[in-house]
Amino acid sequence: MSITSKVRQSVVRTSSGQMQKLISGTAANITKANIMNVFAQASAADAEIKIYNEIGSGATAANLIFHGKFATAANQVHEFKLPGAGIYADTGIYADVTGSAEYLVVFK
Repeated sequence: MSITSKVRQSVVRTSSGQMQKLISGTAANITKANIMNVFAQASAADAEIKIYNEIGSGATAANLIFHGKFATAANQVHEFKLPGAGIYADTGIYADVTGSAEYLVVFK
C-alpha cells in the first residue's frame, strides 16, 4: 500500500519575496495554496515573517494572512504549524521577513 500526498515545499528563501515552487526544475510563483507550515531560522533576535495573499511586493495590510514572531537569538529555528486545512491563499504568497536567515512554507 502506498501513500500519496499533495503536500509540497516551497523554494527556500533568504529575503523578502514571492514564494515559489519548482516545476520541472524551474521556479514558478505559488498561486492558490493552503499554507500548512512555516519553517524559519533566525539571523537575529525578534525575527518576524508576514505572509500576504498577493503577487508582488505591495505587502498590503488588507492582504495580510499570517504574522509570526520568534527567536530570542540568532540561529534559532522555529516551525509554525497551522491547524486544520491551514491558511488559504488564492492569489499568491508574498513573504516579508525581518531577522530571518532562511525560511520556507509547506503547502498543498
